[in-house]
Amino acid sequence: EMRSQTDSNLHLIDIHSGETKLLTPHEGEVKFQPGPWALDGSGFYMLTNQDREFTGLAYYDLDTETWDWVDSPDWDVQNVQGSYDGQYLAWIVNEGGYSALYVRDLRQDYMLSLPDLPKGVISTIEFSPAGNKLALMMASPTQCTEVFILDIVEVTSTQITHSMLGGIDQGDLIAPALISFKTFDERDIPAFLFKPKNADKSNPVPVVLSIHGGPQWQEFPNYAYSGVYQYWCSLGIAVLAPNIRGSTGYGKSYQKLIHRDWGGDDLKDVEAAAVYLRSLKWVDPDRLGIFGPSYGGFIVLSALSRIPDYWAAGVDIVGPSNIVTMLKTGPPQWKKSGERMIGDYEKDYDFLMSRSPVTYADMINKPLFIIQGANDQRVPKSESDQIVERIRENDVEVRYDVYEDMGHMFLKRESELKAFKDISDFFEHHLLT
Repeated sequence: EMRSQTDSNLHLIDIHSGETKLLTPHEGEVKFQPGPWALDGSGFYMLTNQDREFTGLAYYDLDTETWDWVDSPDWDVQNVQGSYDGQYLAWIVNEGGYSALYVRDLRQDYMLSLPDLPKGVISTIEFSPAGNKLALMMASPTQCTEVFILDIVEVTSTQITHSMLGGIDQGDLIAPALISFKTFDERDIPAFLFKPKNADKSNPVPVVLSIHGGPQWQEFPNYAYSGVYQYWCSLGIAVLAPNIRGSTGYGKSYQKLIHRDWGGDDLKDVEAAAVYLRSLKWVDPDRLGIFGPSYGGFIVLSALSRIPDYWAAGVDIVGPSNIVTMLKTGPPQWKKSGERMIGDYEKDYDFLMSRSPVTYADMINKPLFIIQGANDQRVPKSESDQIVERIRENDVEVRYDVYEDMGHMFLKRESELKAFKDISDFFEHHLLT
């Protein structure tokens, strides 16, 4: 039972009688996510952040109606799967964005040694029927998602798909550095920094600051946006992709910092990122771009309108420009979570308008590219329409592309490819020429 992104419950359902029972009564915001059952049906594994910052792995015993920790690291456990015969349990820990895989033999109670895997992000794990093999879907910054098979008995791994086509040498691609920078309140903001090979103090390069959507989501070290970071690096444009406050993966207190503070301290984190980039000798401080989808698009519009002097250009994909109208016109099932996370559009009208980019549209003076889906229900087309109208009144360059076959993000591969080609051309023109 999902109440919000930070609060959920588990219920037990008897499929014969239809009787249900709440298993996880709690106060405050706590996450519970069900995992695999024990083979004898005596209980099940689950993920929860009850009484702790990070999501851990626990086992719930039905007889005692209690649960105990199986693994409680200082990172989030993100996925858990059991073998069909009940012998093995596998789970993934999100360690600063990178996936660490663990497998335990439940019968003999010991952790298995596993074969080496590329450093990246595991999105799916699944045991074979016999239980001796584990299928993974995995990506890295220099490799799109591929399928690997791990033999956990023989301790071997085999990559069975090879999707990187077009003659691209993986050695030409850029592995990012995991860095952090200080923000206004002395917090460390984690980020992935992609530095082109030609960048040095004698050849300072432009940078695109990329802000993920959500905001309660995470920038991962994967083949982001179908490899567009790599393409930008090949042009000589660096990328900084941070996990500003509100991001998941760094504890629930960090995640909740965004609640009812859109366009507040998060924007200060973005300004701190710009200041950090300007301090790097190999970065051209006059050629900073900013990019983001959805909430990231909101940050793009906020940055260009409220701290405009840092940027040379920006790209917003389906970003809200007016928080009040977004909350008003959004899906009705989002109303409660919207009030909890952003605010009440009636009671908090003045505050929300003070945080809405459209209020400061007259301050936008740098080239802007906006992409909008005609069928977007989360961030309706009217969100982009109203700020585009305001910007054009001031004779500022704004390109506005509306995709008729697009909702909230792209539905068709050809549209996605066209959009990222156009975005790359836009940045190439404004940051490299």
